[in-house]
Amino acid sequence: MQNKGFIKFIAILFALVCLFHLSFTYVTSRVEKKADEYAHNAETERLSALMAEGDAAREQFLYDSIAKARESYYLDSMSNQVVFNIYGIRKYTFKETRERELNLGLDLKGGMNVTLEVSIIDIIRGLSGNSQNPVFQQALTLAQEKQRDSQEDFVTLFGQSINEIDPNFSLASIFITEFKDQLNFNSTNDEVLQVIRNETEAAIDRTFNILRTRIDR
Repeated sequence: MQNKGFIKFIAILFALVCLFHLSFTYVTSRVEKKADEYAHNAETERLSALMAEGDAAREQFLYDSIAKARESYYLDSMSNQVVFNIYGIRKYTFKETRERELNLGLDLKGGMNVTLEVSIIDIIRGLSGNSQNPVFQQALTLAQEKQRDSQEDFVTLFGQSINEIDPNFSLASIFITEFKDQLNFNSTNDEVLQVIRNETEAAIDRTFNILRTRIDR
């Protein structure tokens, strides 16, 4: 009988210890839920719609970016706030509860972060039919080097590189096969660059939408 009583005592003590540690996870998740509600609200929708100017894909991208920033701001502001008070004996800030919560894997906590990077240079190569023209190849390499220290987009840098290497070079001769309905042999380099820019932006939007659809599903 004494052994049974001791076992019960240990079991109750173990349960209380487990509940104590689980309580940090509960408190943390409650604050994170409030942060999520703060991030995904009507104001976020209004700002993303205003900045997107009618572009649906850009609006969704801006919505996600603004929501993430607002959520981070909320959680940072709560870092030193007391969110767990154990009968006045011990007070824990949000930062402390986060440090003591159980580490959940993706299968329990859910969610993942994805970084999407589209290679513009590969898109341009594809649009050219993988042209091996030496001026074209040299311009791509030079544009890559420029991109390391520039805030300009790759297509603009590519156009600048073409002018530096050979101002009389005709980009139309490289891309006319792919864009027969938009270009001719008399098209200027600026006109060709605009077609390339439109196509690369469309490719990025398509990639983003495809991934988003699959992930959301």
